[in-house]
This record gives sequence, C-alpha cells and structure tokens, in this order.
Amino acid sequence: MPRLPVFTSQTVVVRLYVRPDCPLCAEAAERLRECSLEVHAINVDEDPVLQRLFAAHVPVADFGSHVRLYWPFTREEVQEALRRVQEAIPEVGGRRTVHPVAGWSRRVVLALDRAIYGLARHWLGFVGGLLGLYAGLPLAGPLLMAAGITTPANLIYTVYRLFCHQFPSRSSFLLGQQICYCDRCLGTYTTLFAMTLVFALVRRRLKPLPWPAYPLFVLPMAVDGLTQILGWRHSNFELRVITGGLFAIGSAWLVLPYLERGFQDVAAVLGRKLGADR
Repeated sequence: MPRLPVFTSQTVVVRLYVRPDCPLCAEAAERLRECSLEVHAINVDEDPVLQRLFAAHVPVADFGSHVRLYWPFTREEVQEALRRVQEAIPEVGGRRTVHPVAGWSRRVVLALDRAIYGLARHWLGFVGGLLGLYAGLPLAGPLLMAAGITTPANLIYTVYRLFCHQFPSRSSFLLGQQICYCDRCLGTYTTLFAMTLVFALVRRRLKPLPWPAYPLFVLPMAVDGLTQILGWRHSNFELRVITGGLFAIGSAWLVLPYLERGFQDVAAVLGRKLGADR
C-alpha cells in the first residue's frame, strides 16, 4: 500500500484508518492536510479489532474523544470536529495526540470476537442442546407432577402454555399426567432435536433441501390442521405426530446446511483475525 503522507501540525495528530489500494483514503488525507493536521495512516487489515470496527467504512478520521469523521467529509466538518476535541484532549509537548483503540475497548471487542468464534465452531451443539431442552422439559413436567414435585412442574406447564394451547383432547398423557404440549408439538420438537443428531453425522455432505420441495413437508400438517379447524374431520395422535415430524424434517433439512455454511465462513474469518492478534 502506498504510504500516505504525514503532515506536521502543532494542533492534533489525527489517525486515519485506511485499507490497501484505497484511492478515497488518499483524498481523505489530502482533505485533512488542507486543515494543517498531522495524519497517521493505519492499515486496519493489520489489526483484527480495527478491521472489525472500521473495515467497512474506511477512510475514517479519528480525532479522539469519540469524535470520528467518515468519508466524505468537508473542511468545515473537520474544523467542527477539531473544535469538539481540543478542549477534551490534554496537550502534551505542544501536541494533542489521539490514541488508537486499546485498553478496555480492545478487550471487549476481542472477547466478543472470541465468543462469536466459539459459537461459530460449536453452533450445532448449542442449537441441539436448546432443542433437546425444549423438547425434553414437557416430558419432565408430568414426571415431576406424578412424583409430587409440583412447583417446578407447574412452572413448566405455565411456560409452555405461552407456546401451545395444551388442549387435553389433542395431547398425550404420561403416568396419568398431561404432557406439557400437544401431540403436534411433540412430533415437531422431538424430531427437530433428532435431526440435529442426524445432521451431526452428515453435516459435511448434506446439501440444503431445494426450496420447491419444502411445501411437500409442510402441506400434510397444514391440511391436517386446517380440516380439523373447519370441523370437516378429527385428527388423531398418529397424524399429529407424523405431520409435525414431517414439518420438522423439511425445516431442518432446509435450514441446517445453510447455517453450517454461514458459521463455517464466520469461523474462518474470525480464526484468521484472532490468530493474527496473538
């Protein structure tokens, strides 16, 4: 990358965040020079934190005190930025210097990057764990109720009532106690959890379900539910579980491969950034 000129000023040292082969960065440096400022060009690609903050926005002129200008900016905007920071930044040796992203801010950004990197690498275990918990608690509710442990059981029933009608006529019973969601939810969520286990075995080879095929997995549940609502017929346990399971299979087959690709890309990018920061 051609080195941007550095201009001497007794007022402020402005850090200009740039990227290689960026013509606008040279224009921004020239605009700052016109205001008699000293410009320090910083390549954001050499620092994972700066890249995360500024790569999509370069050139960015950082005056300190949380005052930044994003290109394009005018001479009047530069002068206004100077006015805002000159009283806030202490003068040392006749110069006011803006420090780069460091300290607490840098640690926070790196911590977020590491957290996202960990999630990107282990997203399937995280999603599978949540689905397993959501699918399993409704089965734990009746077991707890049958054992006389009513407080946590009632809490589970109350929470799941927000997401399911819990009609006894459309729900199954375990040890004489109603399961905390209906048969269709039972088929849907237990199958979704099972699909995460299956996907873990074939995640490198399975391609997403083509969009035109997805309605084939949704239509049976829609027909079964709609005809029952209209009073044309009554569904049963088997149909509710099977149609809910088909919907779950199609949804997982459609969504999980795309999530895998997306998280792989995120992990690759953050892995390079975090590796460069060590």
